[in-house]
Amino acid sequence: MSKKAFTIKEIRASFLEYFESKKHLIEKSASLMPADDPTLLFTTAGMVPFKDYFSGIVKPPSPRIASVQKCFRTTDLSNVGRTLRHMSMFEMLGNFSFGDYFKKEAIEFAWEYVTNYLPFDKEKIWVTIYLDDDEAFDIWHKHIGMPANKIVRLGKKDNFWGPAGSTGACGPCSELYLDRGETYSCESDDPKPGDEGERFMEFWNLVFNQFDLKENGEYAPLKSTGIDTGAGLERLATLVQGVDSVFDTDELKRLREVVEEVYGVKYEGDSIDSIRVLVDHVRALTFTMSDGIFPSNESRGYVLRRLLRRALLFGRKIGQKEPLLYKLVPTVVEIYGYFYPGLKLSAQLVADYIQGEERRFLQTLEVGYQKIYNIMHHTKEFRNSEKVITGKEIFTLYDTFGFPPEMTQEIAESEGFQIDLAGFGAEMEKQRNRGKSAWKGDASVLKEISTQTKFIGYDCESAHAQVTELLLTDESGKSETKKNVHDYEVSGRVFYLVTDQTPCYPESGGQMGDYGFAHGEHFNCKIIDTQKQGNSILHVCEALEGEIAAGAKVEIKIDTDRRENLRKNHSVTHLLNAALRKKFGAHIKQSGSLVDPDYLRFDFSHPNRLDESEVEAIEIEVNSAIGRKLGVNTQELVKDEAEKTGAVMNFGEKYGDVVRVVKMGDTSSDYSIEFCGGTHVKNTNDIKLFLIAKESSPGAGNRRIEAVTFDKACQKIVDLENNLSQQLHVEGHNIADAYKDSFQKIHIELQSVMKKPEAEKFSILHWHVIKKLEKQISELIVNNKKALKKSAVTSDIDEELLDNLVNTKIVKNGNNVISGTVEGGIPQMKIMVDYLRSKSPDSIIILFSFGEPVGKWNLLLATTYAYAEKTGFDASKNIKQLMATHPELKGGGGGKKELAQATGMIPAEGSAVVEKIFVEELI
Repeated sequence: MSKKAFTIKEIRASFLEYFESKKHLIEKSASLMPADDPTLLFTTAGMVPFKDYFSGIVKPPSPRIASVQKCFRTTDLSNVGRTLRHMSMFEMLGNFSFGDYFKKEAIEFAWEYVTNYLPFDKEKIWVTIYLDDDEAFDIWHKHIGMPANKIVRLGKKDNFWGPAGSTGACGPCSELYLDRGETYSCESDDPKPGDEGERFMEFWNLVFNQFDLKENGEYAPLKSTGIDTGAGLERLATLVQGVDSVFDTDELKRLREVVEEVYGVKYEGDSIDSIRVLVDHVRALTFTMSDGIFPSNESRGYVLRRLLRRALLFGRKIGQKEPLLYKLVPTVVEIYGYFYPGLKLSAQLVADYIQGEERRFLQTLEVGYQKIYNIMHHTKEFRNSEKVITGKEIFTLYDTFGFPPEMTQEIAESEGFQIDLAGFGAEMEKQRNRGKSAWKGDASVLKEISTQTKFIGYDCESAHAQVTELLLTDESGKSETKKNVHDYEVSGRVFYLVTDQTPCYPESGGQMGDYGFAHGEHFNCKIIDTQKQGNSILHVCEALEGEIAAGAKVEIKIDTDRRENLRKNHSVTHLLNAALRKKFGAHIKQSGSLVDPDYLRFDFSHPNRLDESEVEAIEIEVNSAIGRKLGVNTQELVKDEAEKTGAVMNFGEKYGDVVRVVKMGDTSSDYSIEFCGGTHVKNTNDIKLFLIAKESSPGAGNRRIEAVTFDKACQKIVDLENNLSQQLHVEGHNIADAYKDSFQKIHIELQSVMKKPEAEKFSILHWHVIKKLEKQISELIVNNKKALKKSAVTSDIDEELLDNLVNTKIVKNGNNVISGTVEGGIPQMKIMVDYLRSKSPDSIIILFSFGEPVGKWNLLLATTYAYAEKTGFDASKNIKQLMATHPELKGGGGGKKELAQATGMIPAEGSAVVEKIFVEELI
């Protein structure tokens, strides 16, 4: 290579080019949301996407793979900003071998790359190895030529990796270090890697997976050895570019300079830590949110909310008082979008969402800050020398003020306080009352299954099969495999039937499992669910008649009506996904779904509620796609080929080497292309009709649509029509004079609509007509009730008294003033104000009453909106000033410039004093 890599962009490119030349398959970065791995919240290392390859569960597409993987960790979050190296989000360069090459080649590759492709001085490179790894020592010393004194043996804590759990693959590792010279600190007279200080920086870890740790503590040889290496890109760039910290490397420095500009501070002195935090956290937030993970109060979302709020805490330290962090998102996208194009699709969504979170939390931050400092002040004053914030105080800050315990800890420790996190945990435990939902079966049942079941239900609705396993659980949930099961054994209980093949689709990808029937020579039973575990498909059965035995022949038939509804509802989720992306943009990502025979639920990433017109537009778009009679075709493709089709993949789903692609389209174009293993209609016209029943939010940053297709949609239309007719009938018994014509008109319109023939009635256009009538009827009923209530109240007011107040109005400070004491509370007084406004629109009105409720006074100060605009009069401002001037009134209030109100306690001096203050000082 003629030019050695220097910038981060060049390092990425050179690393991938080098390993591609060494016959490595180059894999794109996986999502920060691990696919099908409940043990991890985030992708924390380069090897995470390849765990199944190392374990042997899945065969890798190549025995050699290399990647640049985006990673996210918060284990050392408190150090981010305070040190030169720590980051929450980083990129990991890695090369991997699955039973192919081992130590010799891994070391050769690493040495050749860092000495030929990076501008490192060979003399400054040191390595560490595991204490007794003589093989690695010989390779480095005898084969590579590394001087023995630059090969440092370290113990298990530093140079032995794994296993990921209590048992499994593990092995020694070798790490490469760069000696940065005597200008960097080192607490040793004989400086070498492993010492405290900044002089030696580790930049590449080569893990040699060669042992299998058994439960008894034995390190047995691994059947197939492997290589897992990782080099932090930012750390590597720090050394390549000869800078002090990761925040001085070229890409992060660009972002750092924009932070300085947006926040109006220099990267110096006390501002350094805050700027580093903002740089790291906004980058991490942009990447994670672009992968469909949004701040919330649960699981992954809570980690992100904590990260965002920590950024605001440090932003406050450098003067942030309004949303600013969101302004950095475009710069993150500009810097990294060339390598991670997905960032460009979600840029506006991420910025808008962060801005909303900032606006909400900055208010909480001020309140929380004050509360914490009040607690610390109280602690110093009344708890002698004890400087501890109690668990209960931390809980109150969190539960009442929304202030995260991690931020309480950060602030407290900066002031020399300790916090009682154990006590906080105890308080949280008291509050928790979460039930744990269990699957119909039990994990212990599933572990006993060895059958590989072939699913053949895409093309058939019944099939002959052989019973391979029978499982039964007792009342405690303990399971056992049975050779045969009698009907008397399972009376009122379920049992599990496993066969060599089945037409029943197991619950997967959001689609519910099939129901059906199983019939044999000596038995019949009902299938009430179908589930999958590994390569096995379980039929959850009940209502057994006769005796069923392992090895028996069985005919399995699915519930075809139920399956047909599942097909419609699953296919329409694809159309809905495509319609949402078409209307709102490619940032729309499916975040969850449920395909039930009665309805469908579709969750997607989007920050804002869909308004009525948007919901209607989506309904029209989906029904248009249904009406176009688009063909639905499926094909199995190698994953790389499938990706080239532009097929949509779902976050959180793990795909094999061969995937099933579902296309919906006509000869001119595809409307929808998705990776999907579910069952579907043959043509979109089979769906017939799609209605949205509800739009809501399942959690921060996500929206949920619940919808129905033809059968349930038709029923929904009929039910709504009948419900509206019933409402009009009930409300029609008591109608205000002003609304009698409106009730009559809308009643006639509804009756006309209800008489439409089915061909017109069961359509999206008819549905929208009915929805508009529903809104009109609802508004009419509300207005009628208000009119009836107002009529009842108006009939009780003393018009003669009010006319007298108008006739005796005075002029004060250039204003006509109507004032006086009336009877009644605030609602009645507002009716009186409306009456007085109509009689004298260019006057200021002061009405007060006493004793409703007992011991209280009520005040209304009002005029017309036009008069307030014309004169600059502000009723709300006048009332607030009066209340501030006279605390003895023990009152408060406010409102608008044309109408404000106040209430308070009548003082001991009596109501006359109150009345005098109102009349003399309000105007």
